[in-house]
Amino acid sequence: MTYPAPLPIRIKVPTHESMDLTTMRDISTKVEGLLHLEPGQLVLEWAVSRQVQEFGFSGISDEVEEFEPEAVALPLEWLAGATLAGGILSPRVVLRAASLRVFEGIPGAKGARLNLYYARSDRMAAVAMVRAIETALQAPQLDDSGETPRLTP
Repeated sequence: MTYPAPLPIRIKVPTHESMDLTTMRDISTKVEGLLHLEPGQLVLEWAVSRQVQEFGFSGISDEVEEFEPEAVALPLEWLAGATLAGGILSPRVVLRAASLRVFEGIPGAKGARLNLYYARSDRMAAVAMVRAIETALQAPQLDDSGETPRLTP
């Protein structure tokens, strides 16, 4: 089986706003990464950058914090499926997990679903990725123990 090229993705994380008597704070998080299909597993890698803006009596500040890239390898048997959603306005790949704990620790994951947004220009790459994932999920798992299977008489 040939594997598609990695798909550039974004994960949406809600913006956090807070305000007290003297300061207003806005925290926005940007998560960008790649989705790879490899033999027997789906690899998701991402990098997070966080922007903190503060407005108050003491002045205005704007700080950007970059975090180390992270990655997770998900065995294909942990996945229940992958679909395309969102059409033209909000194109995304939706991964469905076989268990609630599969996407634990991945930013933006909600239960057994993970929305991976992609650029409209990457539509064909996303279609190829979803087709390859679905094909890999439906393919029978081959026994690679090295022994030749024998028919019993």
